[in-house]
Amino acid sequence: MLVAKYLSAGIALLILRNWAKKFGKASLFVAWFLIPILLTWLVSQKFQAIFFDRYLLYTIPAAMLLAASEMRTISKIVFVIVVALYLSADFIYFTHPAKIPFKDLAIYVKQTQIKGDLIINEDAGNHKLWESKYYGIPAPIYNPSGKPPPFFVGTALMETSDFIISIPKNGKRLGVITYKSGKDLETEFKGFKFVEEKSFGSLNFVWMKKI
Repeated sequence: MLVAKYLSAGIALLILRNWAKKFGKASLFVAWFLIPILLTWLVSQKFQAIFFDRYLLYTIPAAMLLAASEMRTISKIVFVIVVALYLSADFIYFTHPAKIPFKDLAIYVKQTQIKGDLIINEDAGNHKLWESKYYGIPAPIYNPSGKPPPFFVGTALMETSDFIISIPKNGKRLGVITYKSGKDLETEFKGFKFVEEKSFGSLNFVWMKKI
């Protein structure tokens, strides 16, 4: 849906601006608008998904400067088309949000949790620590390497207690917030057996029991 928003912005720029005039002077703004979008998209494809609104906000000034400079005279029909593009993109984005139903996950966890359970966020690079805290589920990030996670996942706001490098030996049951399946986790957490798994969109919650 985010792609649709930026596609509509690009189409609007193509329509509103007279590109035949002084393109050379506008090349800096074009690079300012396109390079961050392309870089974040490429990084998301090859490494870690970071194609989010907040990382693309700094392209807005370039888009506005491009749209405002060398504007062509447009008819009411073209104006309506541009507005319709934006409205349709926003409608799709806000009515079909790519948002994981973490509230449902939190309800499930609280209904099935028993005293002594340890709950963790399995993926340090794509964690749900903030959502866990918001819904009152202590779930530190499992980070066996001990190395700091990438800065873009919010390490500046994290505390030492937000990380765990090993699973306590006295724990009998382990709850895992993960994008992996329960069977896959058995190879990662030796000594624990997958007993229950529930999916919430692309996110899974897995209960594991000590063997």
